[in-house]
Amino acid sequence: SWLVAPPRPTTAAAIVSRSLERTSWRLRTPQPTSQPRPPVWERRSHQPRAGTDAAAEPLPEVLEWVLTRLADQPAVLARARALARQQMAPHEAAMGSAAPSEAIAYGLLTPGEAVASVDERLAACASRHLLLELGQACSMLRREADAVRIFRALSHAFAAGGASRAAAAAEHPVLADDARARLFEREVYTHWGAAAARLGGRAEERRVYQLAVERGLWRSTLQRPLEHYARSLTARPFWEASELPEAAALQRAFPAILAECNALLARRGGAFAPYRSRVVAAGGAWSDVQLFGGCRADAEHCAACPRTAAAIAAQPRLNSVVHGSHFFSRLAAGTHLEAHCGPSNYRLRCHLGLVVPAGARIRVGEEVREWRAGECLVFDDSYEHEVWHSGDTDRVVLICDLWHPEVDLEKHVRPSLAPAQREALAAAEAGRHLPVQRRVYSTGASVVRRGD
Repeated sequence: SWLVAPPRPTTAAAIVSRSLERTSWRLRTPQPTSQPRPPVWERRSHQPRAGTDAAAEPLPEVLEWVLTRLADQPAVLARARALARQQMAPHEAAMGSAAPSEAIAYGLLTPGEAVASVDERLAACASRHLLLELGQACSMLRREADAVRIFRALSHAFAAGGASRAAAAAEHPVLADDARARLFEREVYTHWGAAAARLGGRAEERRVYQLAVERGLWRSTLQRPLEHYARSLTARPFWEASELPEAAALQRAFPAILAECNALLARRGGAFAPYRSRVVAAGGAWSDVQLFGGCRADAEHCAACPRTAAAIAAQPRLNSVVHGSHFFSRLAAGTHLEAHCGPSNYRLRCHLGLVVPAGARIRVGEEVREWRAGECLVFDDSYEHEVWHSGDTDRVVLICDLWHPEVDLEKHVRPSLAPAQREALAAAEAGRHLPVQRRVYSTGASVVRRGD
């Protein structure tokens, strides 16, 4: 929800300072002596800063506290309230009509709210959404300790009454297993982990994600989709192109796709647009040319790359990915994309290598691979992934999202689509794509336009 982070300091001193903050070492100033001595590095004890073992705090008190803390940021508060109302709107009807046990199983209510009146439940839900937005605002303002306190308090609210939640899930297994069940909690832990990482490093981030696994939000600390999480789908970081007919079709079209990509790269003024993403480490550059997004077409770019667009549209399980995109992606030499997760395990992500210099590699889960020109590298981007490019020239790939082989559109996808998404999917399936709507989505630790 918070799209633009404040500019980070770029002086050498600031960069060194940030580097020291993310390690367990510090510079000790030697005591004055008659002889000059070199600086001494000493180990410092690590103090947990994620707050995973801290006591629970009442949410009304936390809300009052953070509103006071942000009193000097009226625009931020107004934005947070507007976004909270927007996020709350879809839940109001469900909160009024669903039985308490159904709302608890789906993650709309905390177990402690089962005996509250409908008005009290709505007020509590609205407060939680506001706190979630305020926590993200604190992170974007670099007030990470404040953000951690907010997210920790929200997590404790759902953790209490575990037996009641288990009973509700057993009573309503279909609701409990829905891919969007407990979405709010996943948002809390996603943002909490990101704030903990910036505050105390990767160890603190892992403590948060391990707690989320223990509370049943994910099965692995390395696979953390936010928007859709279908537990029944086979989960593995990499898939082989030989398993997927769509990948084989893209590989056959490689010469034509490469020629159109080279024409884009040679275009005067540049066709590639930069990403706005917090996963791009300082000094890096990451840009793209979008063809399709959410089953909608960028008419200008598709006209410039007709054979690439046709190769994508000819594959039904590429053409119908309403939760994905298809685009050329360029990564500048020297760029590092920090670890992050995609929003859904409904889809896989396919990279067709086009311009692949030495030194570009990707980690998905715990495995590292490299791209090869003319070959598809396919992975599940709901797993944590990270990219390094230590080569001398740009890496360029065609990125296409495709449905996970076990996803059934009628069972998993269509029932939960918004009207605009249904319209876009129907048009794409009929061969007449609607115009693209450029948008951004949040991945918790980052704000990414489409992917990497």
